Order: sequence, then C-alpha cells, then structure tokens
Amino acid sequence: MEQNFRFKPIQRILILILSMMLFTIIASLIISIVTNNGITTQSLRISTVIQDCLIFIVPAIVSAICISGLPAKFLGLDQKISVPFFILSITALLAFIPTINILVDYNENISFPESLKSIEEWMRESENRAQSSVKILLGGDSVASLIVNILIVGILAGFSEEIFFRGALQQIILSFKSNHHLAIWITAIIFSAFHLQFFGFIPRLLLGAFFGYLMYWSGSIWLPAIIHALNNSLVVLVSMGNSNNNLADGAGLNSFGQDSPILILASVILTAFIISKMNKLSIENHHKITEKID
Repeated sequence: MEQNFRFKPIQRILILILSMMLFTIIASLIISIVTNNGITTQSLRISTVIQDCLIFIVPAIVSAICISGLPAKFLGLDQKISVPFFILSITALLAFIPTINILVDYNENISFPESLKSIEEWMRESENRAQSSVKILLGGDSVASLIVNILIVGILAGFSEEIFFRGALQQIILSFKSNHHLAIWITAIIFSAFHLQFFGFIPRLLLGAFFGYLMYWSGSIWLPAIIHALNNSLVVLVSMGNSNNNLADGAGLNSFGQDSPILILASVILTAFIISKMNKLSIENHHKITEKID
C-alpha cells in the first residue's frame, strides 16, 4: 500500500492531527450551542453524536483521502470479516471479563504517595465529573433509553473511535515502517490517555491493544469496531443495571470473577490461548494470500 501514499510519514501524522484540531473546534462551537440551555440527557446525547462524528469519523476519512490513493482500503473499510476471526474475537472478549474486572478494581484503588496527593485528588475529581456526565447521558432506565444508549454509547462510539485510532492513527504509524507491535501499543497508549480517566487507564490500554491486534490480523476495521461496540454495550447494560432492579442480573457483570483466583487464572489462560489462535490464523491466511499471488 506504500505506493499509494502521499506525503512523508511525519506529514501524514500532522494531517490527521490538524484535521482533528479543526473539526474539534467546529464540534465545540456546535456543542456549546446545543448545551446553551443547560446539560440534559438529550443535549448530552446530541453532543456525543456530534463529537463522535466530527472529532473522530470525519478527520479519519479526510486524512485517509488526503494521504492515500485507496482511502477505503487504508482505513480497512473494504475488508470483510472472516467468520472464525469474528467468533474467536467475541469469545476472547467474554473470556477476558474476569481479568478486566480485577484490573479495573486495581486501577481504581491505586493510591499516590503523599507528595502527589494533590494530583490524585484532581484526577479523582475529574473521574467523578466524567462519571456524573455518563449518568446524565444514560438517562432513564426504560427500554427506549437502553436502545438509544446502545446506539450512541455502544455502536457509534465503538465505530468512531476505531476508525480514528485503529483505522487512521495506527495505520499511519505503521506507514513509518515501524514494528507492528510498537504501532499497536503506541496507539493503545494514546487511545487510553485520550479518555483522560487515569483510574481506568490500564484496562482501557489492554482493550485498545486488543482492538489494535484485531485490526492488524484481520485487515478490517469492522472487526475491532464490532467488538468495541459490543464491549461498550455491555458497559451500558452494567451501568443501567446498577440503577435498575429489572437489570440487576446484568449489574453483576462488572464484578464477575473478581473474588475467584481460579476464574481469573482461567480467564488469563483462555484469553491467551484464543489470542494465540487468532495470531496463528492470521499468519496462515497471509501465507495463503502470498501463495495465490505467486
């Protein structure tokens, strides 16, 4: 795909950054109008849609058009998902739940040394504000709210973040001829840091890396986007379950396996096994494609 690239690698990064900055300013102006009469569930939902579209989706597409002769291929939009990869990806995400739960608990309870307490307090205040915004965004506990939240927080957010971080940013870093592991983890670090939630940084970092490998192995942005959307939708169910007795069973998902070392160990082993299978499948598929070309 190198022969279809325009501009030097560093210029490709600058195009993505400048595009994001430009559309962030536009999105901020529109959001300020939408929220002019106060922060409500409706205004936050509209603002979230605007943010996802203008800050993530549009800059990714604009950048791909500018730097590549095959923008859809560059972003992985034209690649289909193989059924084995899809099944293994969902299985890996579900198998990882006990591990991610213990990591979330660990990350949330990290304490800073006394000399950094002021920074910790600032971070926790930011975290609390973010959680308050999420509560307003999720709104009521009706079925209609659940559907809207899954569409916005689950599907749209999952796709928009993946097309920007894995479709554009990770691909641009790979165009530097860098090691793919390095590109995936750099992108995952930026992805996690972008959320500005330190006490969720570690689990979000690992999920970001997982999405990155899915993109690299499959060549399709649709696979990490769907898995990301599924993960977000589960979070929506858990969050709404915490405040709705009708969804009480779903609320226990965020603590599943936390108190069971055996489940956590099984989760780690099973997840590692599935990931190794996907890596092997990716290598086999690559060899088949190479043989056909030859």
